[in-house]
Amino acid sequence: MNEIYIHHKYFLNIARKMTMNEFDAENLLQDTFIRAYRFLDSFEPGSNSKAWVFRIMKNLFINFNRKKQAHPCYSIDTLVNEPSEQQEESRLKYFEIVKIIESIKDDYRQVIILFHLEEFSLIEISKKLNWPLGTVKSRLHRARKEFRKVFEESI
Repeated sequence: MNEIYIHHKYFLNIARKMTMNEFDAENLLQDTFIRAYRFLDSFEPGSNSKAWVFRIMKNLFINFNRKKQAHPCYSIDTLVNEPSEQQEESRLKYFEIVKIIESIKDDYRQVIILFHLEEFSLIEISKKLNWPLGTVKSRLHRARKEFRKVFEESI
């Protein structure tokens, strides 16, 4: 394990580049070293330890981003809310966003409203609409793409 920990600064720099955030970089590094320690018995002595740890870090980062995309930590409200002094402009943006959502295909609109505005989980949406989970995920993805497309056209 000492052979791996020697490269602590190297991996911290890589984690910073991946996450572009100091806090997340430190968490990624810590998770990487914990995972490396847990699976140390699968490391083949004499092989490239740096490459082995890098692969662990890369996989953890990819998995973290997949989870983040599946459950984003923002809502459409956060896109609209602005300081109170600009309340009129904020209200205008809210109506613009509602107008964009209304222009989206019905199935996509249902999913985006349930997920982002009403904060249902993907599983809850699946049960509520009686759709398979994969259908909910794909329609949410398509709804976001459609929203982005209409939003960019309106700018």
